[in-house]
Amino acid sequence: MDKILTAVEGEPTMEHISNPYNPSVLTFPNLEIRINEQIIYHDNHPVPLTHHEFFTLLYLAQHPSWVLSKEQIYEAVWKENPEHCGAAVANVVYSLRRKIGDAYIETVVGSGYKFQIV
Repeated sequence: MDKILTAVEGEPTMEHISNPYNPSVLTFPNLEIRINEQIIYHDNHPVPLTHHEFFTLLYLAQHPSWVLSKEQIYEAVWKENPEHCGAAVANVVYSLRRKIGDAYIETVVGSGYKFQIV
């Protein structure tokens, strides 16, 4: 047992090992999401986003091609019970589309939204 303890004593703990599947930058054609800086670049230009816009886009981009309901998005971004989400998510998606175009966020009628890699 002492040999095992001595062998693992100098090994790094799990919190010090970086996760290669959790990058700090998500890159898509003409779109870069810098997670740590909370900024996006569209066509190599910075695009100012509100807190909810940034984290809605990030949540969708982290789940490409998944259909996510307004309630799922609201719960993940606003961190609140989605029972009264109303038009909040729809308004944020509308605002994102005005800023980065329609190509990235698709509406799935009756279900929600999904991020498309263009």
